[in-house]
Amino acid sequence: MKELKKALLIYNPKSRNSNVILNNFDLIVRKLLEKGIIVTFYSINKSYDKFCDILKSEKYDILILSGGDGTLSRILSEIYVQNITFPKVAIFPTGTSNDFGKSLNLGNNIGDWISNILKKDPKNVDFGLINEQKIFLSSYASGLFSKISYSTDKNLKKTIGKVAYYLNGLTELTNIKKFDLKMKIFADEKNEKWEEIEEKAILFVILNGKSVAGFDDIIYDADINDGFLHIVIVKNIENPVDISKIFFDLLNNNLVNNDYVRILQAKSCKIKKFKEKIGVSVDGEKGENQDVNIKILSNKLKVFY
Repeated sequence: MKELKKALLIYNPKSRNSNVILNNFDLIVRKLLEKGIIVTFYSINKSYDKFCDILKSEKYDILILSGGDGTLSRILSEIYVQNITFPKVAIFPTGTSNDFGKSLNLGNNIGDWISNILKKDPKNVDFGLINEQKIFLSSYASGLFSKISYSTDKNLKKTIGKVAYYLNGLTELTNIKKFDLKMKIFADEKNEKWEEIEEKAILFVILNGKSVAGFDDIIYDADINDGFLHIVIVKNIENPVDISKIFFDLLNNNLVNNDYVRILQAKSCKIKKFKEKIGVSVDGEKGENQDVNIKILSNKLKVFY
């Protein structure tokens, strides 16, 4: 008799589309069991934090993560810092803005996500690592628009989804803050090729892949497994007309052609803490303004897609 595989499905009951998991409980169990995979469900809750203990005590062949980018990166960060080897990972992108899932073209429904596990082989994907502690799958950002994801009203996100981000983004155009961006980027893993950057900026984003905050194809030729951090810097703008053009270029995936935008590629970078009071976003969730060392890691995480 063929040995059964074991899967642990961790889901965030507060994510926008968490009902997809609960409403399809039987479908998930039945489809996986038909292919010899036993699935255990784990609901994320602040009153307990046991999934790492579970992964240490039981061997799972597949880790299924359901939620948005922030949920996924939190879970993977905890696994990473506890030196637990990542099982093969499947993603059910049930958050409001699922940039990592979009970069992988995971599909739009529960049937697609289950099919990824049953019919596709896991492939290596990159992830960013902040100060050797915190993983990000999609983006690390600061400045204009960077607070959209975590500052947008949760009830509004549940009601109208990604449109809520766009509405909140428009309001940020009335309160733009410039800041001194000081960073050092390294083009190689040995840190022999580097460049110092100092800019008056209103936004910078470090991307792993193409998408951020619900905006698709920010950098068209970026890939989730190309081994690079993709850095977007928007310089300070005085003319209000040019400021509004930034937002609409963002909506239309045309940032690369904007004169105020600088796009760079790096293996790692160091960023100084901002003196100004500027928001920081890590995979759409609130981050900390601090000195950071960020690097890209490859060949450590395999995802079904």
